[in-house]
Amino acid sequence: MNRLNEVLDAISKEDSVKLRELAGHYSDKAAVTQEEEIVKLSMITYCFHKIFIKMHFREKTEALVESALKKLSAGDLEGILSDVDDFDSDHGLFEGGLVWKARIKMASRMHSRGISLTQSASLTGAHVSDILEYVGETKGYEHAEGKTVPDRLNIARDIFG
Repeated sequence: MNRLNEVLDAISKEDSVKLRELAGHYSDKAAVTQEEEIVKLSMITYCFHKIFIKMHFREKTEALVESALKKLSAGDLEGILSDVDDFDSDHGLFEGGLVWKARIKMASRMHSRGISLTQSASLTGAHVSDILEYVGETKGYEHAEGKTVPDRLNIARDIFG
């Protein structure tokens, strides 16, 4: 399926789960291709996912969705981000702005996939300092030290005696 049609379909169905999946897919793909269109699609799908998971905003999204579908069909991705920014300003979704949060989140994800901090900032329009702050707040998963075979045998002996 064409990537624009895939996004059109998910937005028209207000499918927040699919949009979240697409945001991850496109940010991973953007880390490899570094294509502007894919970077913007990752931010757009992230923004709409965030909008659609807030149930109290669903009845207010009709005009935004209609505009996004038209602009997606025309390939005006920057226009969609601008509309989301306006919608966010009108309804106060996120402190600091939803589009700005999307830029930082997608830049952080691309950076975690091996793109330099500067390049991920350049691709998304985020500031390096904001990405660093976000990365510092994000909790990484610590890998637990595995047990050795003798340790496991001792545990089993203690249990089964």
